[in-house]
Amino acid sequence: MKKLPTLIFLFSLICSTVFAQQSNSLVALKFAPAGLAAGKITLGGEYNYKHRNSITLLVGLPFDKTQKISFNGRNSDVASKAFSIMAGYRHYLGRKTMNGFYLEPYLKYLKHEVNGPLNTDLQGQQVVFDTQTSYEGMGIGAQLGFQVLLAKFIVFDLFLIGPEANSAKFKSLSTDNTNNLRWDYADAQEAEQQIREVLKDIPMVGSKIEVKVNTEKKNVATSFSGFAPGFRIGASFGIRF
Repeated sequence: MKKLPTLIFLFSLICSTVFAQQSNSLVALKFAPAGLAAGKITLGGEYNYKHRNSITLLVGLPFDKTQKISFNGRNSDVASKAFSIMAGYRHYLGRKTMNGFYLEPYLKYLKHEVNGPLNTDLQGQQVVFDTQTSYEGMGIGAQLGFQVLLAKFIVFDLFLIGPEANSAKFKSLSTDNTNNLRWDYADAQEAEQQIREVLKDIPMVGSKIEVKVNTEKKNVATSFSGFAPGFRIGASFGIRF
């Protein structure tokens, strides 16, 4: 997080240089704070090239974010990080430039990783699953939003409704590193059930995720490839030039 002011300054400098010769255009530089929870610093820009029409770009820069999650009733600390890039075309519905309700079709790419130990129990014995997960998706969406200008240069951008359609790949591997004893049938069944309990809470695709158990290596692997719906909501703020 100590690098955030430097990143914002460098992003502002690059954007100002790119658009310096466009004297009749308007440019806004933005920061979306919600990405911090997933492990990314999201910076963006809006280039108003024509009255009521803009091109937008948001880039999420990854950093390691420690999160506390609950698995099978036990808390664990894991590391999360993400990279994303989104480009859109924005049309404002009112008469003002860069102000009011807008519609914005967009393209988005997201890669999200979560790694760390998960504390749980197998057959009444405490174990630790060394876990790595990876999600990668490319999609299209359409955003209904509302942007407000204060004092003519402060920008508040609200992402109200944003359904998405994604082509996604997901995989995870959870390995019991507690001891060298081989899993028996009961251990394998309980480990698989615990993973499936988590997956069933994923809307629409949870039941489609493949689960494989390896008793020799004492791990549970999951994988998915296909259509995944999404929904975008949030906010950003920044400065307009």
